[in-house]
Amino acid sequence: MKTHSCRIGMFQAGIVLAAIVAFCGFSMAAEFSADFSVKTKGEEEVVGKIFVKGGKIRQEVTEEGEKQIMIIRPDKSMTWMITPEEKMYMEIPYESDTQSIEPWSAEREKEAKSLGEETVNGHAAKKFEAMEEGEKVTYWISKKLNFPVKIEDSESVMEYKNIKEGSVPDSEFEVPAGYEKMTMPVMPSQKGSSN
Repeated sequence: MKTHSCRIGMFQAGIVLAAIVAFCGFSMAAEFSADFSVKTKGEEEVVGKIFVKGGKIRQEVTEEGEKQIMIIRPDKSMTWMITPEEKMYMEIPYESDTQSIEPWSAEREKEAKSLGEETVNGHAAKKFEAMEEGEKVTYWISKKLNFPVKIEDSESVMEYKNIKEGSVPDSEFEVPAGYEKMTMPVMPSQKGSSN
């Protein structure tokens, strides 16, 4: 196995993004693809593609001309970070209980403040305001698909566009054959004191 100096920052940001996707109310029966964008204050907009099949998620982002892929497999308790140009991948354990974002549900909808309805990227959506860890977060929930097509807080805005419902091949959620596994670099913050 190789240790590789891949863009850990992008990968870590991707994990957060995927956590939002995974825990904001996608039905386990959902199957679709879409374009997504994330605009964060003071940073460049991140755009890419997302594929969802039940609990499986694949995200593709091109950064500095290099394609990066993240595949989340809750069924395998694993997240894979893939760099196609180098035919390499990295494994990161998937731990759903460490995520702070709760699923969007009928119960949560009752607790949120209704702000009426708006159309977002062609989707009629119910708009809600919820408090999460002391911060206001606004959700636009697609009436047809019953998941967020837009999420906004004080720091960022995430949107889904060109949503296409339909079958997504299982192969999209697997590491391609012939790719080499690389090890996760040890971060200084992981080296705690022995006492």
